[in-house]
Amino acid sequence: MLQEDVGILVIEDVQAMQVQIRELLTQIGFSRIVVVDNGIEARHVLNNQLIQLILCDWHMTPVTGLELLSYVRSTMSLKRIPFIMVTAENTRSLVLEAVRFGVDDYLLKPLTSDQVGNKVYALLIKHQVL
Repeated sequence: MLQEDVGILVIEDVQAMQVQIRELLTQIGFSRIVVVDNGIEARHVLNNQLIQLILCDWHMTPVTGLELLSYVRSTMSLKRIPFIMVTAENTRSLVLEAVRFGVDDYLLKPLTSDQVGNKVYALLIKHQVL
């Protein structure tokens, strides 16, 4: 699959972060990027579009990033999609909780192009999407 054909879903409730993440992904060559404000919208996209990677904010309402991760991992058609948690939290206990729920990796805010690129490419290669 070509890089520009990879479907990426970004779930982020802060508009400025939505713009930043989209711009970072575009800068590194991705163009099929869907951005939504919350986990409810994310579920709709996941059930209706081909998505190969998820970048999700941890702290959202009404569905948290961890709750969305749990939904993805418990849904047969979605459970293999690489999932990156995006957060300002770097507390070991929270990271371990996300690992227990099946997160593939996490990105710490503030984000950089290198940080995003390295994690995204590594997961897409590992999961044989690229």
